[in-house]
Amino acid sequence: MARQTGYECGKCHTVFPELTPFGRQFKLGAFAMSSDKWDAKPLLERIPVSAALLASQTNTSNTDAGGTTSADFPKDGKVVAQTAALYYGGKITDNSGALIQYNYDGLEKRWGMEMFDARYGNSLTLAGEELAYGVTLNNSPTVSDIYNSTPAWGFPHIGTAALQMPAASLVDMTLASKVGGVGLYGMWNNLIYVEVANYRSAKSGAFRFMSWGQPWGTEELAGSVINGNAPYWRVALQQDWGAHNLAIGTYGLNARVWQDTNDKSLGSNRFRDIAFDLNYQFIQGNHSASARANWINEKQTWDNGLVGSAVSNASTTLKTFRTDFHYYFQRQWGGGLQYFRTTGTSDDLRYNTGDALMGSASGSPNTKGWIAELNYLPWQNVKFALRYTKYNQFNGASDNYNGLGRNAGDNNNVFLMGWVLF
Repeated sequence: MARQTGYECGKCHTVFPELTPFGRQFKLGAFAMSSDKWDAKPLLERIPVSAALLASQTNTSNTDAGGTTSADFPKDGKVVAQTAALYYGGKITDNSGALIQYNYDGLEKRWGMEMFDARYGNSLTLAGEELAYGVTLNNSPTVSDIYNSTPAWGFPHIGTAALQMPAASLVDMTLASKVGGVGLYGMWNNLIYVEVANYRSAKSGAFRFMSWGQPWGTEELAGSVINGNAPYWRVALQQDWGAHNLAIGTYGLNARVWQDTNDKSLGSNRFRDIAFDLNYQFIQGNHSASARANWINEKQTWDNGLVGSAVSNASTTLKTFRTDFHYYFQRQWGGGLQYFRTTGTSDDLRYNTGDALMGSASGSPNTKGWIAELNYLPWQNVKFALRYTKYNQFNGASDNYNGLGRNAGDNNNVFLMGWVLF
C-alpha cells in the first residue's frame, strides 16, 4: 500500500496496525487510492503482493504448579516461527481493493485464510456534505471496522504461544475466519460512521473460499458454525480538531451457533453481543498517543437439551472490558498499557472441567489483569515487542483457581516478538 500510494507507512499508521485518520479514510475508499507513478507502471508491477514473518518466544511464570507439567506448555521457552503470511493489499480497480491474508500458523502448523476484506468504495453528496460509502465482503465480524478498539483490531494485536486463556471467550472471536458476510458502510461528513452486515457460515457454500485451511472437522471448531444468518451493526460518531481525534460508538452481533456441527441433534445456541467503545488519538510531529476503551455484553441462551448435561443455566452472560493507552516517539519508540477484565455467570458444568490448566473450581469465568508492552521499530516495516501479561484473577480466583493449587499468577508470561513486513 505504501508503494501504491507513494506515502510512507506512517501516513496511514501510527505503529502498525493502528490506523491514523488518513488510514481510516484510505480503508473507507476501498484501499484504492494510488499515485500517478504507480498507475503508470506495467500491470505485473502493480500487483500489490506483500509478505510478513513473525517469530516469538513465550515464557510462562510457572509451568509445574497445581497439577500442570511442562508437557502442558509444549511451546514455552522456545523460539517459534509464529506466522508466515502472504498478503494481497491494495487496489483492484479505481474504486475497489482488498486486504487478504493467507498465512502459515506456526502454532497450529497449518496454512489457512486468516483475513479477507474485499471492498468497493465511492462517494456522493448528501445534504450538502460528502458521504463516503461502500460494500465489503469479509470473513470476520469487526475486521471491516476502521477503529482499533474492536476485537479484530484491538490491542494486543498479536497473540502469544501461551496456551493458557480464560475459560470463556466471546463469539466474535470464535467466528473469526469461519464466516463470510456482506456489509454496507458509510461515513457522512467525516462525522457519522454506519455499517450493517450479515454473516453466514463459511464451512460450505458461496463463502467457503474465505475459510480455506480451517480444520472444520476438529473438536475445537465443532462449536464455531453459524446456524442461518448472523446480523451485525456498527455506529460511531467521530470528531477531528487539530492534532486530536475522538470517536465514540456502539456495535453488536446476533448469532445462532451449532453446539456441535457434527451432531446437530444437540441444537444451536444464541449469542447476542452489544458493545460500546471509545477511541482517542493525538498525533503531532514526533509524538503520537492514543487511549481506548471497549465494553462488550454477551447474552448466551443455551439449547434446552443442553441444560443439566452440558450447561448448568439456560441463560448466561459474559461481560468483557478493556482499556489501554499507547504512546510513540517518532513512530519508533513506545508501547502500551492495558487493563482487561472478564466477568460472567458461574456455570459449573461449563467451566469446572477438572483440567489442571484451564479448569475453574468455582465454575466462574471471571478473569482480570494487566498487559504492558514495549515496542521498537528500527525501520518502518520492522517491529520488535516485549510484552508482560499479569493475571490478578484467573477463572474465578486469585489463588488455587483450579482446585489443585494453581494460582492466577502462575499464568503470568513474558512475550518477545519480531515482526517484519515486506
